[in-house]
Amino acid sequence: MPEYVYAIVEPSNRPGEHPGIAGARLRLVKDGDVAALVSPLHDMEPQLGRDELLVHASVLEAALTRGTVLPMRFGTVMEDGDAVRARLLRANARSLKQELDRLKGKVELRIRAVYDQESLLREIVRGDGEIARLRKELKGAPSDATYYDQIRLGELVAEAIERRREMDAHELVDALSPVASAVDVAQAPHERVALNASFLVERKRVPEFDAKLEHIAKEQAARLRVKYTGPLPPHSFVELHEVS
Repeated sequence: MPEYVYAIVEPSNRPGEHPGIAGARLRLVKDGDVAALVSPLHDMEPQLGRDELLVHASVLEAALTRGTVLPMRFGTVMEDGDAVRARLLRANARSLKQELDRLKGKVELRIRAVYDQESLLREIVRGDGEIARLRKELKGAPSDATYYDQIRLGELVAEAIERRREMDAHELVDALSPVASAVDVAQAPHERVALNASFLVERKRVPEFDAKLEHIAKEQAARLRVKYTGPLPPHSFVELHEVS
């Protein structure tokens, strides 16, 4: 029967009672020093949507409470338990064991810091004399007569925001990275996002990370809103390039 593969875990991990996709019971397929967390499917090409993605995530988060988790890509299905054991675990035993050892006791914490738009614009105007001057000159002027000046103002503001965003992102990463084993900074989806990053943190140091972040959030409350997600399985830090 086809098996849906959620993650690579240590053989000492337990499948737990959390239901898998389509309510299927979770189980472990073991081989030597590694194991796969799986559940049976009735179809090699199941219909996988938002509900299944939520189940996939919740299974991983539950497994994380029981030990180290190397998340597999959503939608990974193999022919049967024998294929999981031979083609996934045995064929990649060395790299899987290395990753389990490297990430043992570590979790991913995700941070997104978003600017308050009005506060950001006030900072930009106060900090750039040319922007302040041009903005004052254009205030109340007819738009058709100041078309190119408005374009220039927009360009100056965009450049200033990018400089400010880069500076803030650097300062936030510098403040939090001493508590982390690794940092993955993702591209900001829009200009209001100062930082979109994941931190790999030893579980025992999560309270220390939380305290640092809380201090930053309070200190920057007037200009930044910080969203914190975690602890999560280390999605951003798993390196399984050789896994077939």
